[in-house]
Amino acid sequence: MKRGNMSPEDLLKFRFLSGPSISPDGRSICYSVHKADLEKNRYDSRLWLHILDSGENRPLTGSGWEKFFCWNNDGEEIVFASDRKDPEKGTTDLYAIALGGGEAQPIGSLTFAISSIVHLGGNRYLLSGEDPRESEKLAEADYMVFEQVPFCSNGKGYTAQKRTALYIYERGGEARKLTPDTLDVDRYRLSPDKTKVLITGPDFTDVRPIRSGLRELDLKTGEIDELIPDGAFACKCADYLDESVVLTGSKLDRHGINENVAFHVLKDGVPREITPGLDRGLRNSVGCDCRYGTSDLNLAFFVDSGKIWFVSTDGIESHLHSLDLSGKIVQETEKISSVDDYHVSGRKAAVIGLKGLALQELYIVESGEERRVSGFNGWTTSDRILSVPEPLASRSDPGCPIDGWIMKPTDYREGERYPAIIHIHGGPKTAFGEVYFHEMQLWAARGYVVAFCNPRGSDGKGNDFDDIRGKYGTVDYEDIMAFTDEVEKLPFVDEDRMGVTGGSYGGYMTNWIIGHTDRFKAAVSQRSISNWISKAGISDIGYYFVPDQQDADIWDDVEKLWWHSPLKYADRATTPTLFIHSDEDYRCELSQGLQMFTALKRHGVGSKICVFKGENHELSRGGKPRERLARLEEISRWFDRYLKD
Repeated sequence: MKRGNMSPEDLLKFRFLSGPSISPDGRSICYSVHKADLEKNRYDSRLWLHILDSGENRPLTGSGWEKFFCWNNDGEEIVFASDRKDPEKGTTDLYAIALGGGEAQPIGSLTFAISSIVHLGGNRYLLSGEDPRESEKLAEADYMVFEQVPFCSNGKGYTAQKRTALYIYERGGEARKLTPDTLDVDRYRLSPDKTKVLITGPDFTDVRPIRSGLRELDLKTGEIDELIPDGAFACKCADYLDESVVLTGSKLDRHGINENVAFHVLKDGVPREITPGLDRGLRNSVGCDCRYGTSDLNLAFFVDSGKIWFVSTDGIESHLHSLDLSGKIVQETEKISSVDDYHVSGRKAAVIGLKGLALQELYIVESGEERRVSGFNGWTTSDRILSVPEPLASRSDPGCPIDGWIMKPTDYREGERYPAIIHIHGGPKTAFGEVYFHEMQLWAARGYVVAFCNPRGSDGKGNDFDDIRGKYGTVDYEDIMAFTDEVEKLPFVDEDRMGVTGGSYGGYMTNWIIGHTDRFKAAVSQRSISNWISKAGISDIGYYFVPDQQDADIWDDVEKLWWHSPLKYADRATTPTLFIHSDEDYRCELSQGLQMFTALKRHGVGSKICVFKGENHELSRGGKPRERLARLEEISRWFDRYLKD
C-alpha cells in the first residue's frame, strides 16, 4: 500500500484515549475512547475494556455519550455517567454495566451536572459536581446577577455564583450536598477507610483567592476541619499516605502563580517540604493537538503502595515518577514521550501516552517495562508520510541555550528552497517536544518548513528559566528571533517567505512580533492577548494572572501594562495577519483579537478575522470537528496566499 501525506480529514480517523482505571482485582483496565463525528459535529465517547491476561481490548458501551466512571468494589461492575438520554438538559444520568456484557442499567438521575464519581461501598457514592445555586433576581426577566470574581470560566461560560460541591448519593435516591455554599472544591481525595475526604479549594464570597487552603470532611458527621487556612499557602492537591497527609503547593512568594510546587507532609498544621531539590512543573506541559477528555493532572498526584505518583515535564518530555516520604524520586517511564493520563494500582501503571510521532495508545508500565497494549492509531505511522522533527538549537543569551526543531516538507527535494512557518506555543509555561502535532504535519505536507522552539518562559527547565514575569516581549522575543535567525540560515529555507503563528501566549507573541519587525510576510494570531489593561477585568483569570505575570496592576503601574501590550505597537505593523478567535473564549476573550484586528485595519494592513461561534479557548484541541477542520483550512489558505502566490 502506498503511503500518503496527512490530510486535515485524517483528524476524523484519530482515536483519543483518556481516563484509564485499573480494576480493584487488578485483572482489567477500563478507559475511554473518543472519535470525531463529523455528521453530528461532536465527539463520540465510549468505554472500553482491556483484559490483562488475554490482552483483549473490547468496547464496553455503545451509545457514544459516555463520560466518567468508577469501579464497584468487586471489580465486576462499572458505574458511569452518560448523556445518552438527553444531551441538552444539563443533568446527569447514571448507569451500571457488568463486565461480562449486556445492557447498561439506569440506576439514577440527578438534576445537575456532575464531574466525578467514587464508590463508597454498597449503594453509596461520593460525587463532585456543579452546585446550581443562582443569585436572586427581582423579576422573571432574562438577565444575570454576579456577586463574585471570577464570574466566567472558559468552557463553562458565565458561571455567576456557581461552585463545585461534594455530594453523597445512594442508588435510587437524592444527592445530598456535603459542602457549604461558599466552598469551591478544586480536588478531593478519599481516605483508605472511606470515612474522610481531603479537599483543596477556597471558601470565599467576593474574590476567589489564589492561595487555597486544605480541609478535611468527615463523612460520618458531616463536619469539616480546616487544616490549612485560605491565603496562607496555595494547596493544589492532598492525599493520605500511611499515617500522614501529603500535599503539593507553595507560598507563591518566589516565582508567582507558575512557581514549581513541592511536595510536603503536614505536621502540626504546617506543610513541611520533602522535595527541596525538585524544580519541575508537576504537570504534562508537552504540547499536542491530538488529545481529548484527559484528566486534569495539573499539580495533581495519586497514592498507591506506599508511594506518591506524579507526572512532571522534564525538558521536552513528560514522565511518570514515584516518590516516598524520604523524598526519593524514581522516574518510572523512559520511552513514552508524553504521559497524558494514568492510573496506578499495586505498583502497576495504566498509562495513556504519546511515543515519538505515534498517537495515543494504552501502555502498561511495571517493573521498568513499558508495554503497549492497544493499537488504535498505528495506521498513522504505517500508512502516512510524516515529517520528523530535527533539532535546531539557538541562543540569544550565551548562558541560555534554547531547544528548537525544524520539520522539512514531506515532499522535500534536495536543492529546493521552501517557505517556512515559525510556530509559537501557548502558556507560556508549556513546552514543545518531538511528539505528533497535527497542524504542523499538515503544513509540512503542504510544502512548508515548520520550525518551533522553547524560549524562556517555557516549562521543563526549572523556575529560573520558566519565570518571565514582567518580561513578556523582551527575553522571549529575543529568543524567538535568535531561533528565527538560525532557521533563515538553512539552505532549504527561503528567508523571503517566512510566516509566524501561535495561540494564546503564542498569539500574544505573534501580535508582539508584527509590531516589532517586518521580517515575516504573513502571520496568524490565534486566541491572542493584545491589551493587558482590558484583559485584567474581563478574562476568567485576568484579575490575578495579569498583575502576577506582568508584575504590575492597573492602579499601580498602568504604563507598564501598556508597554507590554501589543496593541501599543499595532500602528507599526505591516504584516498581513489573520486572527482566529472564538466567541465563547473567556480565557483570551474575543475583544482581545477584535482590538488588534481593528488597529491593523485602521492602519491599512491586510487583515482578516475568523470568529468561531460556540467555541472557546480549546478550539484547536477540543473544538467541534467541523470548526476544527475549518480553522485548519483558514490558516493554510492564509499562508498559501502570502507565502506561495
